This record gives sequence, C-alpha cells and structure tokens, in this order.
Amino acid sequence: MMCKVLIFSCISAVMLMTAAYGAPLSTEEERLLKSLIRDLKFLEKSKNKIHLDLYTPNEKEECSWQTLQCYLTEVGTLENEIEDEDVDNLRNIKKNLQSLMNLIPVGTGCKICEANDKKKFPAFHHALNNFLQSMLK
Repeated sequence: MMCKVLIFSCISAVMLMTAAYGAPLSTEEERLLKSLIRDLKFLEKSKNKIHLDLYTPNEKEECSWQTLQCYLTEVGTLENEIEDEDVDNLRNIKKNLQSLMNLIPVGTGCKICEANDKKKFPAFHHALNNFLQSMLK
C-alpha cells in the first residue's frame, strides 16, 4: 500500500512540474512547427491580395489547442480566396495544424474563436507566425 502511495505521489509531482515549467517539445511537434512556419512564408506574397477579416486569437500558452483550432478554422475560410499556386501550401498548413493539435492537450477556461477580434489577413498571418514561433521556443 505504501508503495502505491509513493508511486502516485511521484507521478503527481512530475505532472505538476510539467504543468508549471512546460514539457519539452517532441521531435514531431518541432518538425510540425518548423513546417508550418516555412509554409506560412510562402503565403507572404499573397498578404495584400486577400481581403478577408479573420478571427485572430491572442491567447496564452495554456490555450494552445483552442488557439490552433481557431487558426485551423480560419485557414479553412481562406480556401476560396487563395490563388491556385498557394493551394498546396494552404493544404499543408491545414494538415500540419491538425496534426499538431493531436499532440497538444486541450486547455480549459479558454475563450471561443468568435470571441477574438477580426483582423485583416496580414495581421492574421503575422499573429499565426508569432504564435507558432512562441510554441517552438
């Protein structure tokens, strides 16, 4: 019985430390983040051609899953606005955002996407890039 209590206590301590200091990135997370950042650079030339207002999250790290979900939804709305040469990059971004979400735990107490401000595509692009860069650190 005492051994079970000790094991449970150790597991609890590790979980608390991970929550407090953040878990290190897995190689898969790091690969996905770098791919996303690279694909976003390809969309930079379209920044002035897209005239949509998109919900742009400004959440903290504990809301990473919801923030990624919001970006994924808004990237989906870009499909009709994007030019043919950028469609493959957009599809890669969507696929990699979804894969990254599968690796990250769902946060609690985070606001829904529609509660964020709508911004033009250049600001959305910049915010998404900054968010992914912050996750990479």
